[in-house]
Amino acid sequence: MTFLNHPVLGIFTAAAALALPLGLGQAPSTAPDQSASVAKATAGGTTLDLVVRDKKGRLLTDLKQLSVTVNDNGVKQSISGFRLIQGGEAVDPDGTRTALDALHQVRLVTLVFESMADADLRSPERNASAGLQSAQAGSAGSGSGAEADRRRTAQKAALELFKEAPPANLYYSVLAINTQLLVLQPFTQDTTALAKAVERATSGAGATDLTPQSNRFKAGLQSVVAQHPSQAAAAASQASVQTLLAGTMLEMTKSTTANAGGPRLSIDALQSISRGLSGAPGRKAVFYFTTGLRLPTFLDVAFANLKGLANRANVAIYSLDTRGVGGQSESGTAALNNAIAASGGSDMRAAMDASDRVESAGRSNVQLPIRELSEDTGGFLIAESNNLAAPLRRAIEEVNNYYEITYDPGITDFDGGFRKVKVDIARKDAVVHSRSGYLALPPDVRISSVQPFEIPLLKALSAGAAGKDLDYLINPVLLQPKTEGTEVMVLIELPLHVLQAKADAAQSTVGISFALAALVKDAKGEIVQKLTREHSLQVSAEQMKAGNFIEKLAATVPPGKYTVESALMDRVSGKIGTQRCEFAAVAQSKGINISSLTPVRSYAPNARGLDPNEPFQFQGGTITPMLNNTVTRSEKGVLPLFFTVYPDPSISAKPSVDIEFFQNGKSLQKATLPMPEPDAQGRIPYVFSVPASIPPGSYEIHATARQGDSSADAKTLVKVEAQ
Repeated sequence: MTFLNHPVLGIFTAAAALALPLGLGQAPSTAPDQSASVAKATAGGTTLDLVVRDKKGRLLTDLKQLSVTVNDNGVKQSISGFRLIQGGEAVDPDGTRTALDALHQVRLVTLVFESMADADLRSPERNASAGLQSAQAGSAGSGSGAEADRRRTAQKAALELFKEAPPANLYYSVLAINTQLLVLQPFTQDTTALAKAVERATSGAGATDLTPQSNRFKAGLQSVVAQHPSQAAAAASQASVQTLLAGTMLEMTKSTTANAGGPRLSIDALQSISRGLSGAPGRKAVFYFTTGLRLPTFLDVAFANLKGLANRANVAIYSLDTRGVGGQSESGTAALNNAIAASGGSDMRAAMDASDRVESAGRSNVQLPIRELSEDTGGFLIAESNNLAAPLRRAIEEVNNYYEITYDPGITDFDGGFRKVKVDIARKDAVVHSRSGYLALPPDVRISSVQPFEIPLLKALSAGAAGKDLDYLINPVLLQPKTEGTEVMVLIELPLHVLQAKADAAQSTVGISFALAALVKDAKGEIVQKLTREHSLQVSAEQMKAGNFIEKLAATVPPGKYTVESALMDRVSGKIGTQRCEFAAVAQSKGINISSLTPVRSYAPNARGLDPNEPFQFQGGTITPMLNNTVTRSEKGVLPLFFTVYPDPSISAKPSVDIEFFQNGKSLQKATLPMPEPDAQGRIPYVFSVPASIPPGSYEIHATARQGDSSADAKTLVKVEAQ
């Protein structure tokens, strides 16, 4: 009998047609577990930053404590601390000036450039939404000319910041949102390097061009942190400051959606930045260069969480609308028409994204969300101008000059609710900029940067009991061992029918909402990474009945044995399920490596804007994995299995892979698969299929990659059931 089929496109077509459940794939995301945080509400009270100007826009630096009134949740507060932060000094009420500690009172300013790639280099979602941006371009024009104008506007404004050396404790970084969050320049005071990073960000380059350097930056940051692991106890030396900055940047970029686009990616990226900055002391600002944010209703919760994260992390977000004068003058009619036109076809993920676009086109004013984001986090919107440099300098002025107020609101019930803060100044000419409020969270939760939706999940995991209220599957997929650790993708597959849905009378869809958490623990039981996500989606009745949601959570771990403790909660019914699995990560060694073997649910060819780092890709298309390795016996059915070979470029011998089938410890068949040439990332993605026509039973499949004298193994269990 023949067990093995070789990878051809026709096999993917058969696999996609055979897979009736719908693969609602999501891109990798992680949420770092941080050991320290300068939270907005500290254990002993609440710290509030105020920027105060007169009605002509000039900074007021002579306020007295008695002239300031703070109301927290409608209750007037007694101010226990009041001082002016001015440049590199703190000015006490009596006029005493104290130099700020460079390690404990840094200024971190991050420039984030979004939508700066040429249209043909964007992700599929951004290409599909280009109609919205073009329709709203106004006098800036449309198409590639308008995009070039926006890039020039952003570049000119940003470069103005680096004509002078920054103050002693102010550091800048440059990031780009382009299918993922990319590092173009880690925190530095080197204005030449920063200017070059801005030029790269606004050059029109896509993720393929920007990703390699971003990866090199991250590897360098890992080396800095590894050389100085005990920065918390170190003296305030330049080395410890650099370690703090490197660690902060790694945390900022550790958790974000990849291989995606649109508002999901934007919100996830800004959440990741805010979460990563929460561990750094001092005032932090994000300058968000964008063409606006489309905010569909299913992302309202995520958007609110973004503002909450920024407030807790003491991050002020300044949004810069790069569309210039008249950028918001046109309606979103073209966007709605384009979204409806894109909603046809059989690809269910594309159909779901198109549905998102139809709904979001109704919220055509993409400037309102970024205005709200800025004003609620203590920043302001910079828009309706073709010269952004002057208001950008004003934003930098606020980073360096503000009042720091401390008070104790006396909270006894930390219910996670939003507490509104209002500040009044007893001066007629005073205009106050401050955050709109904060979430009432317990001190331990605030310090660990736990989000409110994570609390019931973490409680369920700490209880230790197995939760069977929700059924789902979880499996860690081992990818490539590297110097900094082995890449692991934790896959979670959720059948949508186990969730409770809310009917939407205005649409032919139902609403579902769920959250999940996965704790990666080492052999000592210590948490090495916390991975969390939450989702609120509108799905069709067909998807609700037969669909499966696939979550991919990325982690990097050093060699060793690990367990993954996970919890998933239906936020409508409150039901929680838990699962536990194990895996072992090997150390990087000379020679060939191979990933885990993963069943394939479906394949989407010709994916535009494909993230070069996306591990589940093959011949220019994306693979939707699944965790069910059981197939019903049939004459024409197949179970495709995907793996990736990582050859050693220093070995001249061609790689190959031996596939061997075992049953009850007995070898049944063995075949050698010749490998094609590696892709641009040095990987060889491969698919072979197990025919469902073989006799029922359980089969262990071994894949052994060979190159020269080196070899690496992977194996999985496949079950064929009788009809």
